Amino acid sequence: MPATVASTTKPPGSLAARWSLIFGLAAPSLAVGGAYLASRELADPFIAFRIFGLALPIGVLGLVIGWVGLLRARGERNPRAKRASFAGSILSVLTLSGVVGLGLPSAGFPLINDITTDLADPPQFLKVAQLEANRGRDMSYPQSFAEQQRAGFPNLEGRVLAVAPEQAIDRARAALESLPGTEVIDVDFAAGRLEAISVSRVFRFVDDVVVRVRPEGSGSRIDMRSKSRVGKGDLGANAARIEGFMLALR
Repeated sequence: MPATVASTTKPPGSLAARWSLIFGLAAPSLAVGGAYLASRELADPFIAFRIFGLALPIGVLGLVIGWVGLLRARGERNPRAKRASFAGSILSVLTLSGVVGLGLPSAGFPLINDITTDLADPPQFLKVAQLEANRGRDMSYPQSFAEQQRAGFPNLEGRVLAVAPEQAIDRARAALESLPGTEVIDVDFAAGRLEAISVSRVFRFVDDVVVRVRPEGSGSRIDMRSKSRVGKGDLGANAARIEGFMLALR
Protein backbone atom coordinates (compact mmCIF):
# COMPACT_ATOMS: atom_id res chain seq x y z
CA MET A 1 0.00 0.00 0.00
CA PRO A 2 2.71 2.62 0.81
CA ALA A 3 4.37 1.92 -2.53
CA THR A 4 1.05 2.56 -4.35
CA VAL A 5 0.54 5.90 -2.58
CA ALA A 6 4.06 7.01 -3.39
CA SER A 7 3.61 6.15 -7.07
CA THR A 8 0.50 8.32 -7.43
CA THR A 9 1.76 11.32 -5.48
CA LYS A 10 2.96 14.17 -7.70
CA PRO A 11 6.37 15.72 -6.99
CA PRO A 12 6.17 18.99 -5.02
CA GLY A 13 5.39 22.04 -7.13
CA SER A 14 4.17 20.14 -10.20
CA LEU A 15 0.62 21.47 -10.18
CA ALA A 16 1.67 25.07 -9.52
CA ALA A 17 4.31 24.84 -12.25
CA ARG A 18 1.76 23.59 -14.77
CA TRP A 19 -0.71 26.39 -14.06
CA SER A 20 2.01 29.01 -13.95
CA LEU A 21 3.12 27.99 -17.42
CA ILE A 22 -0.46 27.91 -18.69
CA PHE A 23 -1.18 31.41 -17.37
CA GLY A 24 2.26 32.61 -18.47
CA LEU A 25 1.49 31.55 -22.05
CA ALA A 26 -2.12 32.76 -21.95
CA ALA A 27 -1.25 36.31 -20.82
CA PRO A 28 0.82 37.38 -23.86
CA SER A 29 -1.56 35.48 -26.13
CA LEU A 30 -4.47 37.59 -24.84
CA ALA A 31 -2.50 40.82 -25.16
CA VAL A 32 -1.31 40.13 -28.70
CA GLY A 33 -4.62 38.53 -29.71
CA GLY A 34 -6.71 41.47 -28.53
CA ALA A 35 -4.51 43.97 -30.36
CA TYR A 36 -4.51 41.82 -33.51
CA LEU A 37 -8.30 41.38 -33.56
CA ALA A 38 -8.79 45.13 -33.23
CA SER A 39 -6.13 46.18 -35.74
CA ARG A 40 -7.53 43.77 -38.35
CA GLU A 41 -11.09 44.82 -37.50
CA LEU A 42 -12.01 41.20 -36.74
CA ALA A 43 -13.77 42.14 -33.49
CA ASP A 44 -15.49 45.14 -31.96
CA PRO A 45 -12.79 47.50 -30.64
CA PHE A 46 -14.24 47.51 -27.13
CA ILE A 47 -14.37 43.70 -27.00
CA ALA A 48 -10.83 43.45 -28.37
CA PHE A 49 -9.63 45.92 -25.75
CA ARG A 50 -11.27 43.84 -23.01
CA ILE A 51 -9.46 40.76 -24.32
CA PHE A 52 -6.21 42.73 -24.24
CA GLY A 53 -6.99 43.88 -20.68
CA LEU A 54 -7.48 40.28 -19.51
CA ALA A 55 -3.74 39.83 -19.93
CA LEU A 56 -3.25 41.85 -16.74
CA PRO A 57 -5.08 39.60 -14.21
CA ILE A 58 -3.94 36.45 -16.02
CA GLY A 59 -0.35 37.67 -15.88
CA VAL A 60 -0.66 38.38 -12.16
CA LEU A 61 -2.01 34.85 -11.58
CA GLY A 62 0.82 33.35 -13.60
CA LEU A 63 3.39 35.27 -11.59
CA VAL A 64 1.93 34.46 -8.17
CA ILE A 65 1.43 30.78 -8.95
CA GLY A 66 4.93 30.68 -10.44
CA TRP A 67 6.37 31.91 -7.15
CA VAL A 68 4.41 29.20 -5.33
CA GLY A 69 5.82 26.60 -7.71
CA LEU A 70 9.37 27.86 -7.22
CA LEU A 71 8.95 27.78 -3.47
CA ARG A 72 7.54 24.26 -3.41
CA ALA A 73 10.12 22.92 -5.89
CA ARG A 74 13.08 24.68 -4.27
CA GLY A 75 16.41 22.96 -4.06
CA GLU A 76 16.38 19.58 -5.80
CA ARG A 77 12.81 18.66 -4.87
CA ASN A 78 11.53 18.97 -8.44
CA PRO A 79 13.91 20.56 -10.99
CA ARG A 80 11.41 20.15 -13.82
CA ALA A 81 8.69 22.02 -11.93
CA LYS A 82 11.19 24.68 -10.97
CA ARG A 83 12.06 25.32 -14.61
CA ALA A 84 8.40 25.46 -15.64
CA SER A 85 7.54 27.81 -12.76
CA PHE A 86 10.43 30.07 -13.70
CA ALA A 87 9.37 30.12 -17.35
CA GLY A 88 5.76 30.92 -16.42
CA SER A 89 6.90 33.69 -14.08
CA ILE A 90 9.15 35.28 -16.71
CA LEU A 91 6.42 35.21 -19.36
CA SER A 92 4.01 36.80 -16.90
CA VAL A 93 6.49 39.50 -15.89
CA LEU A 94 7.20 40.40 -19.52
CA THR A 95 3.48 40.63 -20.30
CA LEU A 96 2.73 42.69 -17.21
CA SER A 97 5.61 45.04 -18.03
CA GLY A 98 4.23 45.61 -21.53
CA VAL A 99 0.60 46.09 -20.52
CA VAL A 100 1.35 48.27 -17.49
CA GLY A 101 3.94 50.23 -19.47
CA LEU A 102 1.34 51.09 -22.09
CA GLY A 103 -1.29 52.08 -19.55
CA LEU A 104 0.86 53.82 -16.93
CA PRO A 105 1.28 57.17 -18.75
CA SER A 106 -2.53 57.57 -18.83
CA ALA A 107 -3.24 56.30 -15.32
CA GLY A 108 -3.70 59.79 -13.87
CA PHE A 109 -6.19 61.05 -16.45
CA PRO A 110 -9.80 61.70 -15.40
CA LEU A 111 -12.46 59.16 -16.34
CA ILE A 112 -14.09 61.27 -19.05
CA ASN A 113 -14.33 60.81 -22.81
CA ASP A 114 -15.40 64.21 -24.17
CA ILE A 115 -12.85 67.06 -24.23
CA THR A 116 -13.22 70.65 -25.44
CA THR A 117 -11.17 73.84 -25.45
CA ASP A 118 -14.27 75.92 -24.62
CA LEU A 119 -16.02 74.64 -21.50
CA ALA A 120 -18.46 77.55 -21.40
CA ASP A 121 -19.64 77.09 -25.00
CA PRO A 122 -18.38 73.77 -26.44
CA PRO A 123 -18.44 73.38 -30.24
CA GLN A 124 -21.46 71.37 -31.36
CA PHE A 125 -21.60 68.41 -33.74
CA LEU A 126 -23.89 68.59 -36.78
CA LYS A 127 -22.81 66.29 -39.63
CA VAL A 128 -21.20 63.79 -37.27
CA ALA A 129 -24.40 63.60 -35.23
CA GLN A 130 -26.27 62.54 -38.38
CA LEU A 131 -24.05 59.53 -39.02
CA GLU A 132 -25.70 56.12 -38.60
CA ALA A 133 -23.27 55.17 -35.83
CA ASN A 134 -24.37 58.21 -33.80
CA ARG A 135 -28.12 57.90 -34.29
CA GLY A 136 -29.87 58.15 -30.93
CA ARG A 137 -26.72 59.21 -29.07
CA ASP A 138 -26.57 62.32 -26.94
CA MET A 139 -23.85 64.39 -28.63
CA SER A 140 -24.00 67.31 -26.18
CA TYR A 141 -21.06 68.00 -23.91
CA PRO A 142 -21.71 66.66 -20.36
CA GLN A 143 -21.30 69.63 -18.03
CA SER A 144 -20.38 67.18 -15.27
CA PHE A 145 -17.09 66.67 -17.15
CA ALA A 146 -16.06 70.33 -16.91
CA GLU A 147 -14.50 70.30 -13.43
CA GLN A 148 -12.71 67.03 -14.11
CA GLN A 149 -11.33 68.42 -17.36
CA ARG A 150 -10.10 71.58 -15.65
CA ALA A 151 -8.29 69.47 -13.07
CA GLY A 152 -6.88 66.93 -15.53
CA PHE A 153 -6.00 69.25 -18.43
CA PRO A 154 -5.63 72.77 -17.00
CA ASN A 155 -3.63 74.10 -19.96
CA LEU A 156 -5.95 72.93 -22.73
CA GLU A 157 -7.30 75.93 -24.63
CA GLY A 158 -8.10 77.27 -28.08
CA ARG A 159 -5.92 79.49 -30.24
CA VAL A 160 -6.24 82.84 -31.94
CA LEU A 161 -4.70 83.23 -35.40
CA ALA A 162 -4.02 86.62 -36.97
CA VAL A 163 -5.86 85.70 -40.18
CA ALA A 164 -9.43 85.98 -41.48
CA PRO A 165 -11.84 83.11 -40.70
CA GLU A 166 -11.69 81.76 -44.28
CA GLN A 167 -7.91 81.39 -44.05
CA ALA A 168 -8.18 80.00 -40.52
CA ILE A 169 -10.56 77.28 -41.75
CA ASP A 170 -8.09 76.26 -44.46
CA ARG A 171 -5.32 76.06 -41.88
CA ALA A 172 -7.54 74.13 -39.49
CA ARG A 173 -8.34 71.62 -42.21
CA ALA A 174 -4.65 71.11 -42.97
CA ALA A 175 -3.93 70.61 -39.26
CA LEU A 176 -6.76 68.08 -38.92
CA GLU A 177 -5.61 66.12 -41.96
CA SER A 178 -2.10 65.90 -40.49
CA LEU A 179 -3.38 64.01 -37.45
CA PRO A 180 -2.93 60.20 -37.64
CA GLY A 181 -6.09 58.30 -38.56
CA THR A 182 -8.16 61.46 -39.01
CA GLU A 183 -10.55 62.06 -41.92
CA VAL A 184 -12.32 65.38 -42.46
CA ILE A 185 -15.95 64.69 -43.43
CA ASP A 186 -17.40 68.21 -43.58
CA VAL A 187 -16.20 71.79 -43.98
CA ASP A 188 -18.75 74.58 -43.60
CA PHE A 189 -17.20 77.98 -44.32
CA ALA A 190 -20.43 79.85 -43.63
CA ALA A 191 -20.84 78.33 -40.17
CA GLY A 192 -17.11 78.24 -39.45
CA ARG A 193 -17.19 74.55 -38.62
CA LEU A 194 -15.14 71.50 -39.59
CA GLU A 195 -16.03 67.95 -38.56
CA ALA A 196 -13.92 64.82 -38.72
CA ILE A 197 -13.61 61.22 -37.59
CA SER A 198 -10.45 59.93 -35.98
CA VAL A 199 -9.61 56.22 -35.64
CA SER A 200 -6.93 55.03 -33.21
CA ARG A 201 -4.05 53.09 -34.73
CA VAL A 202 -4.18 49.76 -32.86
CA PHE A 203 -7.60 49.25 -31.31
CA ARG A 204 -9.50 51.19 -33.98
CA PHE A 205 -11.51 53.23 -31.50
CA VAL A 206 -13.54 55.90 -33.30
CA ASP A 207 -13.67 59.46 -31.95
CA ASP A 208 -15.74 62.33 -33.35
CA VAL A 209 -14.08 65.71 -33.82
CA VAL A 210 -15.41 69.21 -34.44
CA VAL A 211 -13.43 72.44 -34.93
CA ARG A 212 -15.11 75.85 -34.67
CA VAL A 213 -13.72 79.04 -36.20
CA ARG A 214 -15.06 82.44 -35.09
CA PRO A 215 -13.92 86.01 -35.80
CA GLU A 216 -12.06 87.59 -32.88
CA GLY A 217 -10.77 91.11 -33.29
CA SER A 218 -8.79 91.27 -36.51
CA GLY A 219 -8.14 87.51 -36.41
CA SER A 220 -9.91 84.22 -35.75
CA ARG A 221 -10.41 82.10 -32.65
CA ILE A 222 -10.22 78.34 -33.11
CA ASP A 223 -11.75 75.89 -30.64
CA MET A 224 -11.94 72.13 -30.84
CA ARG A 225 -13.83 69.26 -29.30
CA SER A 226 -13.05 65.54 -29.46
CA LYS A 227 -15.50 62.89 -28.21
CA SER A 228 -15.14 59.10 -27.93
CA ARG A 229 -17.98 56.88 -29.09
CA VAL A 230 -17.42 54.09 -26.53
CA GLY A 231 -16.07 53.76 -23.00
CA LYS A 232 -16.30 55.92 -19.92
CA GLY A 233 -12.72 57.15 -20.22
CA ASP A 234 -10.37 57.73 -23.14
CA LEU A 235 -6.90 57.27 -21.53
CA GLY A 236 -6.13 60.88 -22.47
CA ALA A 237 -6.54 60.28 -26.21
CA ASN A 238 -8.96 63.16 -26.90
CA ALA A 239 -6.86 65.73 -25.06
CA ALA A 240 -3.73 64.48 -26.83
CA ARG A 241 -5.49 64.85 -30.17
CA ILE A 242 -6.48 68.44 -29.40
CA GLU A 243 -2.93 69.25 -28.29
CA GLY A 244 -1.58 67.72 -31.49
CA PHE A 245 -4.01 69.73 -33.57
CA MET A 246 -3.08 72.99 -31.87
CA LEU A 247 0.62 72.29 -32.41
CA ALA A 248 0.01 71.51 -36.09
CA LEU A 249 -2.05 74.67 -36.59
CA ARG A 250 0.03 77.24 -38.46
